[in-house]
Amino acid sequence: MDEVALKMTNINKSFGGVQVLYDVNFDVRAGEVHALLGENGAGKSVLMKTLMGVHRPDSGDYLIAGKNVRFNNPTEAQRNRVSMVYQEFGLVKYLTVAENIFMGRLPSRRGMIRWGYTRKRASEVLGSLGSSVPPSAVVGDLKVADQQEVEIARALSYDPVVFIMDEPSAALSYDEIGHLYELVNTLREKGVAIVYITHKLNEVFDIADRCTVIRDGRIEGTYAISELDLSMLVEKMTGKKVSAEVVREDTYKKPKESIIELHGMNAKEKDKVLYTDVDMKVGKGEIVGIAGQIGAGKTELGKTIFGALPKTFTITGEMLFDGEPVNMKKLSPSVAKKMGIGFVTEDRQAEGIIAEQSVLFNLILPAFQRVTRGFVIIGGMARDLVRGIIKDVALRPPEPGRLVKFLSGGNQQKVVIGKWLAAESRLLILDEPTRGVDVGAREEIYEVVRQQVRENGLGVILLSSDLREIMIAADRILVMRLGRITHEVLPHETSERQLLHFVLGEEEEAEGKKSKK
Repeated sequence: MDEVALKMTNINKSFGGVQVLYDVNFDVRAGEVHALLGENGAGKSVLMKTLMGVHRPDSGDYLIAGKNVRFNNPTEAQRNRVSMVYQEFGLVKYLTVAENIFMGRLPSRRGMIRWGYTRKRASEVLGSLGSSVPPSAVVGDLKVADQQEVEIARALSYDPVVFIMDEPSAALSYDEIGHLYELVNTLREKGVAIVYITHKLNEVFDIADRCTVIRDGRIEGTYAISELDLSMLVEKMTGKKVSAEVVREDTYKKPKESIIELHGMNAKEKDKVLYTDVDMKVGKGEIVGIAGQIGAGKTELGKTIFGALPKTFTITGEMLFDGEPVNMKKLSPSVAKKMGIGFVTEDRQAEGIIAEQSVLFNLILPAFQRVTRGFVIIGGMARDLVRGIIKDVALRPPEPGRLVKFLSGGNQQKVVIGKWLAAESRLLILDEPTRGVDVGAREEIYEVVRQQVRENGLGVILLSSDLREIMIAADRILVMRLGRITHEVLPHETSERQLLHFVLGEEEEAEGKKSKK
């Protein structure tokens, strides 16, 4: 593992006069998993995109297997066996899985596309991931985790010698992450050099050989994983001491009033059951976490409450909001918004933000009634509202006119949360709210939510497959498995390991550990 497959030397990059990379030096050896770590906006993705030809560096050199290269675009990089799985999906949603994997290079003979062979090759690549996604499926019909697998499969189809993975596990379940690890280990054994960008620091210790920390566009250092522990790694990333442990209060005060109640809720479409017999309450000023694997039914339950589940599904049961029954047949996102329900989607790029518009535009979008008179937007009212929300969510930089696409992932997520605060939501549904967000920005997002809960009595439903997130943020935890609520636990009475056993349906192991606690 001594041969250097990728070497970057003195890479500099600026955007509009603002420098974001400063003389960066970075290398990856053949057959090595090298984690590239840093907070949102530190420069990780930008550095890799300069290699791929997405961005043109101001200066610097790139060596692939000892050969000087400078790619003009990602296609050129891929043809030279350098592939990257991007954090933001680049799939064409109206095309099939097979068409996406071999986009721009569909196998043909005598001018005719060989569709059977294309699907066969796509199936083989997906099979190497342990994926069961059908090659003939339309990408837009797939859940986020399956779309992530298609992204990885497309990059793998180029048979890369350097493989860059930007947040590859962000949308994957425990089982799927296991398949991802197997794939990474297989590629490592074949001598592929792997750059692994992640905010899930446990993955660094699970799979990486070395890690490089980048902070504010500069390399802080490169380390063998054996030299580090979690607290050291967090400190190097943030430049300050940050507790890596989960510390919870040992008391739980039951809210006096409920903001929402569900009784015997079921959702199905023909023979497809999304969830069944769901009973739950969320109090005013309470954060209720729903823990479960991707596909457990959490997202679908959240969409039901927000009125966003497709009308092809039959919903039965009773929903009370602020003590009043809700007509589920008439519930829609616009009705839910008027009631005071907000929904922070797991896919902020596609559904949460309008990236080409400003922070101000995004924040007032669901709150026009607060800043308009008749059909006219009152500029002063809009600016005052937005300044207040920017302060509440600690947006950085605090610039209402900045385009959202130029914000880091963590700050984009603050905009999504902020727009629902601007809409005066009384119940906020958070679906995988810190997906692709670094450790520092995560805590800021948790604190934004906690402050609204404490000061304004906001009720929160936190849907997450990240058990550490659930343990840190929730007041009370419901476990959802295969469409059913199976357990209710309190964070201060439960360990993360016990919660994992409940999520996986391993009750005996969970109870055994609980009795020894």
